[in-house]
Amino acid sequence: MAQTKKLEQEQWSEFLSVFSNGNRGRLIRIEVEDTAAGEQPIVDAAPLFAIDYDPVHKGNDLVISTGRDAVDYSHTVIAPTEIWQAQDDSGEVTALEIINQNDSRTIIVLKP
Repeated sequence: MAQTKKLEQEQWSEFLSVFSNGNRGRLIRIEVEDTAAGEQPIVDAAPLFAIDYDPVHKGNDLVISTGRDAVDYSHTVIAPTEIWQAQDDSGEVTALEIINQNDSRTIIVLKP
């Protein structure tokens, strides 16, 4: 049974740095869901380069970058308010869900 937990905002920068370093190159899918447009796939099977968060006093955005040796694509979440992580039974993170101030959701699914 998968587990889901909310990350505290004070932990976002450090968590995302460690997460990015530990999962760099792992294939991901990025989807955006909102009430107006529904679910929209953005990227499928792209290697994770990094996920960076700039806190409120530095811009308040989160950037998901893909690429192997350099950034090929970046997706920005403006004004994130929540980050949730899903883990499998062994504790490995399988997905991240980022919710912004407009209640849009950006979902990062990590491929096995």
